[in-house]
Amino acid sequence: MPAPVPGSDMSQEIFRRGLAVETVSAYLLCCALKDEGRPIHRETLLSVWNAAEEALDAALSELLADRILVPQQPDGGYALQPTAAWRRR
Repeated sequence: MPAPVPGSDMSQEIFRRGLAVETVSAYLLCCALKDEGRPIHRETLLSVWNAAEEALDAALSELLADRILVPQQPDGGYALQPTAAWRRR
C-alpha cells in the first residue's frame, strides 16, 4: 500500500469502499480544504464543486452516513474522521 502523504488526512481506503464518484470527489475536496487549513463547510465546498448542488448534498449525506465526516458544532461545518472511525462495509 502506498505511504500516506505527509501532513495529509486523505486515506487510500476511500477508493476501496465502492462509493459513488461524487462522494469520493467530495471527500477529496474535504481533505484538500483541511490540508490548506480551511474549514469544511457546505458553502466552501460549493465554491469549488463543479456539479449540481444536489450531487454535493447526496455526497455529504453518504460521507456522514459512513462516519467519514461528522458534524462539527457550533459552526455547522464538518470534521474528517480517521479511517478507524469509519463505518465498516
